[in-house]
Amino acid sequence: WVHGAAVGGGMVSAAVLSHRVGLMPAAFVARLRVLIERAGLPVQAPDLGLERYLHWMRVDKNAEGGEIRFVVIESLGRAGLRAAPDRLVGEVLAAHPA
Repeated sequence: WVHGAAVGGGMVSAAVLSHRVGLMPAAFVARLRVLIERAGLPVQAPDLGLERYLHWMRVDKNAEGGEIRFVVIESLGRAGLRAAPDRLVGEVLAAHPA
């Protein structure tokens, strides 16, 4: 993935995760997905396997003490960082339906 593609897919993943933890409505996820697609960017991560993603996420700058922290959308224009269980991360990576 080139950086721009990863950003587009990552934004949709953050929106899906935010919806799944109860922060954002499904309509927000759907709208963001359409906007990212219109920009010509992918809206889903390539299938590299959950374990591979978890490995790289645990060494990312957002990880702290081996715990993966994810960007979530707390409200329009406001983001934060939260931990999420591996199971939920796998669900978000596997499919993006809100």
